[in-house]
Order: sequence, then structure tokens, then C-alpha cells
Amino acid sequence: MSTPQHDPTTAELAAEYLLGDRPAPKGVPARVARATRKAKALQMRRAGISVEAIAAHLKVHPRTVYTWLRDALAAIPREEANELRLLELDRLDAIFRGLFPDAVAGDVRAAEGCLKVMERRARLLNLDAAHTAGLEQVGSLLDRLVNGEG
Repeated sequence: MSTPQHDPTTAELAAEYLLGDRPAPKGVPARVARATRKAKALQMRRAGISVEAIAAHLKVHPRTVYTWLRDALAAIPREEANELRLLELDRLDAIFRGLFPDAVAGDVRAAEGCLKVMERRARLLNLDAAHTAGLEQVGSLLDRLVNGEG
């Protein structure tokens, strides 16, 4: 009695290759290495490492890291992405709380740090885009009023 032929998936072949059970089929080592580097980039970013530092460590262009992170985040379910966003906001809050008293007391470096945290928070929450859209609407309204179209 013969058993049905099982056509192994790329993941199964890659696992066997990594375990040393069989030679790698064409293209598998490159795909495994790329997937490993992408996962490492995401892990490093979650740990708070800058994109530039990740790119230098993985010996790729920062734009490549941004693309990997964008693709990885797009693949994350919305709930998990929201959890990551909340985690990042908590980290920013902790940094801000540590810097704020010194900033208010006149420490210029602490004030600069506070501003950087605030800028990052605004980017994360997309506050700048909302502000820009509001300004464009006001500008459009002013144009209509000046031109007598309103």
C-alpha cells in the first residue's frame, strides 16, 4: 500500500533545512534569512531601538527597515496594533514625566527632550495631519470669502 505524496510547503522545507535534515531547495535560504532579518528588525523596534540603528545593525538602508516595519505593522491585527500604540504612548509618558520637572525648572536639555517626546506623540497620534487638514479648510474658506464665492 502506497502512501499519498505530500508536497512540503516552503516553511516545512525551510524548517528541515534549518534542522539539517535535508539540503535547502533553491531560494529557501534567502527567504528564511530575509524573514529572520525582518523579524529581528521588528523585535528591535519594539525594544525602542531607532530605525537608523536597526539599519546599521542589519546592514540595510533605513528605508528598507521602514518598509519592513510598515509591512509587519500592516499584517498585525488592528487590536494588536492598538496595543503597540498604547505601549509606545506609555513609554513616551514615562520619559516625559521624568523630564518635565527639570524642564519646568529651567533645564534647557530637559525642555528639548520634552519637546521631542511631544513631537513623537503628535506623530504617533497623527495630530499634525489633523492640524494641517484644519488649516487647509480654513485657507479654502478664506479664499472663497476673499473671492466672493462664500
